[in-house]
Amino acid sequence: MKKIPKDLDTIIIGSGIGGLSTAAILAKEGKRVLVLEQHDIAGGNLHTFTDNGYEFDTGLHYIGGKVGVKGSPLRKQFDYVTDSQVEWESLDDAYDIAISGNERYNFVSSWKRLKKELKMSFPDDELAIEKYFSTCHYTVKYIFPLYLALKMLPETLFNVGEWLFSRQLSIINKTTKEVLDSITSNQKLQGVLTYHYGDYGETPSRGSFLMNALIACHYRSGAYYPVGGPLKISENISAVIEKWGGKVLVRAPVSSILIDDTSNRAYGVVVKGKQILAKSVVSSVGVPTTFMKLIPQSHQSLVSKYIDIMKNDEEVASNISLMSMFVGISDPDSSLNLPKSNYWIHNSWDHDQNMSDYRSDPFKIPAMFISFSSAKDPTYNQRHLGKQVALVIGPCSYQDVAQFEGDRVKHRSKEYVAMKVKWEEMFKKTLLEHFPQLEGKIEYKELGTALTNDYYLGTHKGAVYGLAHTPKRFAQYWLRNKTPVKNLYLSGQVVCCGVTGALVGGYMCAYTMSASALLHTAFVWS
Repeated sequence: MKKIPKDLDTIIIGSGIGGLSTAAILAKEGKRVLVLEQHDIAGGNLHTFTDNGYEFDTGLHYIGGKVGVKGSPLRKQFDYVTDSQVEWESLDDAYDIAISGNERYNFVSSWKRLKKELKMSFPDDELAIEKYFSTCHYTVKYIFPLYLALKMLPETLFNVGEWLFSRQLSIINKTTKEVLDSITSNQKLQGVLTYHYGDYGETPSRGSFLMNALIACHYRSGAYYPVGGPLKISENISAVIEKWGGKVLVRAPVSSILIDDTSNRAYGVVVKGKQILAKSVVSSVGVPTTFMKLIPQSHQSLVSKYIDIMKNDEEVASNISLMSMFVGISDPDSSLNLPKSNYWIHNSWDHDQNMSDYRSDPFKIPAMFISFSSAKDPTYNQRHLGKQVALVIGPCSYQDVAQFEGDRVKHRSKEYVAMKVKWEEMFKKTLLEHFPQLEGKIEYKELGTALTNDYYLGTHKGAVYGLAHTPKRFAQYWLRNKTPVKNLYLSGQVVCCGVTGALVGGYMCAYTMSASALLHTAFVWS
């Protein structure tokens, strides 16, 4: 309690990129801010951990948006909240490699070359390929900014704007499958173009085309990784917050938001039984956790209809989680020659069928993502000489592990351990199939499930993506920075999932709370 600044303006719950960026922007506006993190390290999905001498990232595996180019909008957005203290390393030219069976497609950092290569593979679909990329570009450049602007308006004006621009906004109401069906009947091409659905957790028949377009455009000029690892981002944002008089505290789990009975105004939080007061509260720990757990029962009537939507509407509620296997690799002579690319490995190009098969059998993993952060970070070897790390990620249905949620961490039942061992064997087999040079080099491996996400990242039912990224989600006006509780705001994944999505959500939250913040940071968007 002695570390808490006096006369707090804002308390931010959670230290993901959304919460940290909101805090840094407000701190630079002269606000007294306090960030509270339940884990023992700040950063949310930016945090890294070290075990057995191996350092692993957890949620940031690559970023596009020309973040490695000084002066680009995304770079300026990161630079503003980090005081330009984070550098970025470019991934391989083929930043993503999509694989199914013996088929392999390289997604390279030039749309011109990418389209050329795709047309060589699909010569009968040249016009469809052009149409797909032009539709993605139009959606992201024109429709998405319009959508964000409308979401900042009061509900009445939002409804008017939605009516005025209904034709332009209609694509937001469509799934990826619906849009692609209107472009091409080639199902294999559709599967290749949607190889990256794992970035937001929804297969083409459920996922919003808006999200598909955002991901496609985000990497149109390649991908990057933070030099020194993702933790450098949160460390430097935290330093900015404290430089401007704020504070970031860890091991500070918020159990409840304080809300005045008369005015329905948030005025603080409860941490370990102690009240911390402030003029406003920002939650960056996700809408389900905020509304269902942190708002007291006495005031949940203010958000009850939204809780019902999140609980009962399968198009809005989180659909899937992830499990991750962290792999430590011995490489004393630096001879493994690991790539700076990400590998997306699919059972087939029919992603919806793959997911359907998985729903009926949790050991029919539909897709895996393989990444080597030690190869992406040029400073990794300086910190961990002779070591490399791999990350293998696949989907995880919360219902498959829900029966073990009451078990103590590190002491869960034999049945849970047996499931993990079986998944580990499958992940390891796939890893060695594609990188046989790792045979006999693996010294460490640990797999975390949706339950692991809840414990370490504070997610709700393992939902690392937040709410489902379906068209229905983007139609929810209430899913915005301002909540029905006065002086309670949402940051982070209000816009969409991903580090960049949460960063944008952090900026929008700051703008909702402070008009001067928008004036002082308008330059970062051009």
